[in-house]
Amino acid sequence: MFSRLLIFSLLVTVSLSLQAQYGSVTGKVLEQGSDFPLPGVNVYIEGTTLGASTSLDGEYTLRNIPSGDYTLVCSFLGYDTQKVPVTIKNTETTTIDFTLSEATLLIGEAEVIVTRSTNTENAVLLETKNARQVVSGISRQQIQNSQDDNAAQVMQRVPGVTIVDNRFVMIRGVSERYNQVMINNVIAPSTEVDRRTFSFDLIGSSAIDRMMIFKTGTPEHPGDFAGGVIKIYTVNAVEEEFTNASVSLGFRQATTFNEFFMSEKSPTDLLGFDNGFRGLPGDFPSTRRFQSEPRNSEARRIAAHSLPNNWNPTAGSAMPDYAFGVSLGRIGRLGDKRLTSITNIGYSHSFQYFAREFNRYDEWVNQDDPIFVRFAFVDDTFQETNKINIMSNWSLELDKNNKLRFSNFFSQIGENQTIIRNGQDFIQRPTDDLRNYLLSYRARTIYSGQLEGIHNLASNKKLDWVLGGSYLGESQPDLRRFRTFRPQDSDDAGFLMQLPPSSNLFETGRFYGDLNEFSVNNGLDFTYFMPAKDREDPDAKGIELKTGYYVDYRDRDFSSRYFSYLYPGFFDPVIGQEIIRLPLDEVFSNENVRTTDGLVLEEGTRPIDAYQATNFLTAAYGSAVVPLGKVELAGGMRAEYNIQTMTSRDDFEVIEVNNPILSLLPFVNATWSVGENAVIRGGYGRTVNRPEFRELAPFLFYDYELEAGRIGNPDLQVATIDNLDLRYEVYPRIGETFSFGVFYKRFTNPIENRTIITTESPQFTYINADFATNYGAEIEFRKSLSGVTESKFLDNLGFNINASYIFSEVDLGETALAQDRVRPLQGQSPYIINAGTFYQDEQKQFSVHVYYNIFGTRIFSVGDVLFPTIYELPRQSLDLTVSKQVSERVNLKAGIQDLLNFQYRFYQDSNRDGVIDTDVDHLVFGFRRGRLFTFDLTFNLHKSVK
Repeated sequence: MFSRLLIFSLLVTVSLSLQAQYGSVTGKVLEQGSDFPLPGVNVYIEGTTLGASTSLDGEYTLRNIPSGDYTLVCSFLGYDTQKVPVTIKNTETTTIDFTLSEATLLIGEAEVIVTRSTNTENAVLLETKNARQVVSGISRQQIQNSQDDNAAQVMQRVPGVTIVDNRFVMIRGVSERYNQVMINNVIAPSTEVDRRTFSFDLIGSSAIDRMMIFKTGTPEHPGDFAGGVIKIYTVNAVEEEFTNASVSLGFRQATTFNEFFMSEKSPTDLLGFDNGFRGLPGDFPSTRRFQSEPRNSEARRIAAHSLPNNWNPTAGSAMPDYAFGVSLGRIGRLGDKRLTSITNIGYSHSFQYFAREFNRYDEWVNQDDPIFVRFAFVDDTFQETNKINIMSNWSLELDKNNKLRFSNFFSQIGENQTIIRNGQDFIQRPTDDLRNYLLSYRARTIYSGQLEGIHNLASNKKLDWVLGGSYLGESQPDLRRFRTFRPQDSDDAGFLMQLPPSSNLFETGRFYGDLNEFSVNNGLDFTYFMPAKDREDPDAKGIELKTGYYVDYRDRDFSSRYFSYLYPGFFDPVIGQEIIRLPLDEVFSNENVRTTDGLVLEEGTRPIDAYQATNFLTAAYGSAVVPLGKVELAGGMRAEYNIQTMTSRDDFEVIEVNNPILSLLPFVNATWSVGENAVIRGGYGRTVNRPEFRELAPFLFYDYELEAGRIGNPDLQVATIDNLDLRYEVYPRIGETFSFGVFYKRFTNPIENRTIITTESPQFTYINADFATNYGAEIEFRKSLSGVTESKFLDNLGFNINASYIFSEVDLGETALAQDRVRPLQGQSPYIINAGTFYQDEQKQFSVHVYYNIFGTRIFSVGDVLFPTIYELPRQSLDLTVSKQVSERVNLKAGIQDLLNFQYRFYQDSNRDGVIDTDVDHLVFGFRRGRLFTFDLTFNLHKSVK
């Protein structure tokens, strides 16, 4: 017994003795110039296996180091490696901090400067953690792990974000018109004719470095937003030369290899634009000249004959979707300066078919009786899209402290659409079978370019400037809408053309619309860092002062013309009946458009069908960041003076808008470091929301898909929003985060949709409501299972969940004469859930990613006394992506988009109780788009450091 105790005592003594011979080293790694902590830095003892990586706060600790003299190495990609001698003493902890500067490497005669990565998940998390306002982001690394092929699909992964119509973004349940979009550091144009919004499907995912969504304001950012400021940063950094090529195929359920109807195309449709085949000829008479001619004049006949007879959609086959692209990264020299460039060129061609139920009902007076159906249609919808994206970004290193960047983004997208509508109208033509048509083509062009300068004037001064410009063009040549009918008691199987009594937007007509918008902008930011008073404290932060200005000028010109085919009453009616019974490819042929006993072309264009508009914004700001111990205060004032003009006219007078307004916008944000890896953020800011040109223009457009008109309101005023935010954030480990936040917004004069009672079809316009509120909570949880268990499989697993719960209420005031005065904001979802899980095996270079999304019931269109409000019901989506590096130069990625193929469901609130019950209320729209199976191959053709 005694011997066992002796042996045990000796073992304990030896163990304690051995422990006493070890020490540790700890410290922090910061970036020179900014003093930002650097995560993921390798710190190790040279010649040993002892090492660690820094946390998100840039901190590291090496334990159990035997006593002795060593060399401590601090190494990070893009920064100069530092080595420091260190003496480890028994039981003692030695503190060594590092400040790393960007690396400059000389190989032969070529100088390589490697810049800090901004597009990894860790980098975006670090940017989020160091931000001075509430912000969410998504990295290029995360984008590459998904099947997302444009910015709209990428955005749906962000907390509090929902996507409308597959291209428009809503943040925190607030309509897309309340967002501000920036490409790099300049304001992007609104890309739609009929709404204030940005079409995110224009930007291919391969061009994106990262996307940051700033949900609270700062003096440095534009003040025209309520949902968020969305910054799209395009790829810029080149660390090594490369040439990558990619090719992909897509197969869509119920579309690919199936029958597909399209009208005649132009040879350049494949490039995303019409070559003039659909447009009005250059010598076509002006509106004034055309309308001054008699209906049966020779001049009108000649003009009509110059238009293509393109009214009959013909059947073909939908081929698989395909896309290909090339990415080039190059490093060279301009004189003795280092010049880098990155260029992405991408092309895609896709097909989409779906059958959409479309119903409209009479007012439901007695719920014990069946509701009366006004019309019931099925829309066979065929959409073909061609898209070209080109990004070319250049960076010139003048020296270590001065850099110039020239960024260019171009997109050309052509959308060819055919809708064949079959069904019955039980009010207007109860005894006929109807077949109506929409044949449309829309080409959009967007260019955005910026020249930026980044200058570190001294260790505590920084100057950034930007000079930019953009162009937006939209052409809608020869939009054709016409109706045909067949009497139900007729033995004739053919449909007859329905001709109008006069020219109108609704039937048997051709519409031509052109929009051109140019903008130029310039901004400058100057930052001054005041050093901390306590210079002996390495963690002490100084005061940061910032000031700057931004100027943006936009000029838009929109014009349109529309024509209808008529058969005058003074012509022979027998011949007229013969013409309308002809096949679609013969009805409007030149043989049937003549000055006597034939069709005539009538123009209905009015002065109100065109407008010109400008917007001149000048803004200046001043801000300060003041550290107060563990609390950092950031705030300031932004002043925006905006002059908005719009000129149009009706049949009697000129309609002019001239709205100069000065907006003083205060902002304050506070960040409290409550622990080693946790912060609490709070913020207040006042922002504005200005009307968009289209919302002011009294131009009436008929929307065939909704069977409704839309018209602007020149009397709209600027809305003001007061914003409050509070959020708690934790960053346990690199790549992990947890956050919970609440927010509140109060709108004064918010811009909302209003229904105008006209005829049997609704018409929408815009009004300033009295006020609105929007408030809710958000949560995000990103976790890796690496190191949690001993299972290698679980080590490769991780997941990401974010959710929002939102309330809103808008009071339309006394103007709500025909609709509910108080209701939720249009488009606001009461809840949004995004969830994803991933498996990533670095050794086998294999990964699997699964993404899930659902949103709550939201208002699609606001009702009135005749038309109940229409709601979009929740829809679940599930995407799956599998990726495998099959060789050193080839990567294979396969996926399924919309795996659940959940139905899009739009129900009207028939009993007007504000709640949709599918057993009581009635379906207005319903369709499924089909699952999309994709296969992508990426080839690394060239890779080298120069």
